[in-house]
Amino acid sequence: MVKNKKRATFGMYVPTLRFGKPNNYRLRRVLGNGPDILEYQRYQNGHPPYYYGAGDRSTRAYSFSAVKRAVTPILDPGAEEVLKAWEARVGQEEADRIRTEAINAGKIGHSMLENWNAGKPLGAYPLNMAGYAKALTGNVLPYLRQSDPPIAVVDDEGEVITLSEVFVVDFNQQFLGRLDLVVEIAVEPFDGQRVLLELKGSRKEKTIEHMRGNIIQGTSYLTTFNKIASAFPDRVLPLDGMAMAYMYGSGNGQVIPFFGEELQEYVEEWQQWQACFHDILEERMAA
Repeated sequence: MVKNKKRATFGMYVPTLRFGKPNNYRLRRVLGNGPDILEYQRYQNGHPPYYYGAGDRSTRAYSFSAVKRAVTPILDPGAEEVLKAWEARVGQEEADRIRTEAINAGKIGHSMLENWNAGKPLGAYPLNMAGYAKALTGNVLPYLRQSDPPIAVVDDEGEVITLSEVFVVDFNQQFLGRLDLVVEIAVEPFDGQRVLLELKGSRKEKTIEHMRGNIIQGTSYLTTFNKIASAFPDRVLPLDGMAMAYMYGSGNGQVIPFFGEELQEYVEEWQQWQACFHDILEERMAA
């Protein structure tokens, strides 16, 4: 379990330096009461990677992927066998190709989404990403309302920080997530509601059940964002909900909004994941 602390500690951060892999950043706080700077610690001696306050490794935050990787063998022990069966069915080379395609689609999609939010040209993309780009421009962006200027916060130094690709951190829960975009829904019946948009790329279309891990990920980011909004109401407004956006290689796409009670089961599952993860951390610390 997470130990009780004297005060709730949160932060919103942006990258300043990158070291090697895309997720190895130094982060600068833009608002909150957490450390000014967060550094990255790689996976070491069986301990998952984490961010920590510069000069204070006791202040830590773990990513969603670190939490998921740790808890899945306990909460969903059949998942690894399902993955191995899929790899055996399609072959390791094809499995790796599919993973790489999904990763590249996500990178292209996020870059185009960030450009769209900033009012810039969407940018070029490789020919093998044409289906995903079509899905984004034809089936995702028309669902959204472009703000001018983009939705943002003002940091501690007075700089305007667009709420795109920023990190939200709950130090009490030792959790950190990187948001895709805070945006308004542009269509009825959700016209004008402000949501967290999480964008994913997939070669094949997914059912809600196959989206479950992604939905829990988005829920973890949304709940953390709204905790920060509650703690600092004069700096940032809470979000009304979340929208999962999918780009498919076929050129199809979809945006699925989640509000209120629709989110509750995912919130509860995320809380279960967190409790399990903290138990794992305590066991490793005690070993």
